[in-house]
Formats: sequence, C-alpha cells, structure tokens
Amino acid sequence: MVRKVVSYAGAVLVPAGAGVLLHAWASWSMLRTTSVPMAVAVVVGLLLTLIALAAHNALFREGGSILALLLLVAGLGSVWVEARDSRVRGAVVSCVVVGKPKGVFHETFGEDAPSSYWIFHHTLDCEGGYPSEFTARERVGEAGDTVRIAYDPAHRLEPVLAKDNVSTGSPVLPSVLLTLCAVATVVTIAREGRPGATGPAA
Repeated sequence: MVRKVVSYAGAVLVPAGAGVLLHAWASWSMLRTTSVPMAVAVVVGLLLTLIALAAHNALFREGGSILALLLLVAGLGSVWVEARDSRVRGAVVSCVVVGKPKGVFHETFGEDAPSSYWIFHHTLDCEGGYPSEFTARERVGEAGDTVRIAYDPAHRLEPVLAKDNVSTGSPVLPSVLLTLCAVATVVTIAREGRPGATGPAA
C-alpha cells in the first residue's frame, strides 16, 4: 500500500519536478550574462533527463510503461526547446547604419525548395561598439539612419531588431506531454494486481 502511494506521488512529481528543474537550468544557462558554454548547458540538461529517467525506473519498475518513458523524454525535450525559444536579448542599443547595405540574392532550386530571397548586410556604428554588423532579409535602414538593436551581452544569441525581441516559446506542448506521462503511469499503476493483469504495460 505504501509503495503504491509513493508510486502515485512519484507519477506526478517526477515529470513535474524534472520539467521545472530542466526549464530553470535551460533558462538560467542560456540567459545569464556570464556565458555558460553551450556544450556544458546541453550536457547538464542531458544529465537531468537521465536522472529523471532513472527516478522513473526506480519508482515504477513494476508499474511504469514504455509509453510513459517515451512521453517523459518527449516532454523534457520540448521543455528545452520552449526555454530556448523563450529567450530574449537582455540589452538594447542605438546604432547608426554606416554606408549602403549590401544585398546578396540567394537563389534556391528544386520543386519543394523555399522561395529565393535577399540577405542584406549592414555595417553599424553602435554605442559601445557592439554589434558592428547586422544581417537581415530586409533593409533595416539606409546610410545615416538610426536603428534599435537588441543583443545578448554574453554574445551567445544573434542580435535582432528591438521590435522583434519577443519570446516565441509556449509551455503548452511540454505541459501536455508531461501530464500525459503522469496519466500513463498512474493508469498502469492502478492496473497492477487486478484480475487478469499480466504485468507492466508496454
């Protein structure tokens, strides 16, 4: 009885706790001004995921399911993606466009290829000296124009126009996947010991 209570609690706490910890680490490591190497951020994220899987295996050896494990991995992966897409640049600077932007036409080929497009390279004179260049698919200004650029003080993210410095992450998908993981595990635990039950669900 005690083991089942622990398992039911773990069914909720393992995916929820792992998701919160991974999101906190991903957000902190990718947003802090003192740069954490991306390789280190990813390795720690993978270690947190492996710990969550080990905890799931230890708690639910008799009640966990392959489906729940897959949902846990998918949910934690989507947590990382959501944290990545939620990043915003922490600083904004005013810059003056120096000279005429240089346009380069990128032509694509093939039936399913994306449409051809232009890339414009701008030389900038910014307060503090960074960024000195800016690339976009449109002219952001002509020579002498002032533009507002958002950038990461740790230089880990590419600069963007200040007006485009918005979060695109959404917690919906990771929340759904981790909730389904908990539900799948709870259902499997509830089936244990019932007449006709043959063992853990696959």
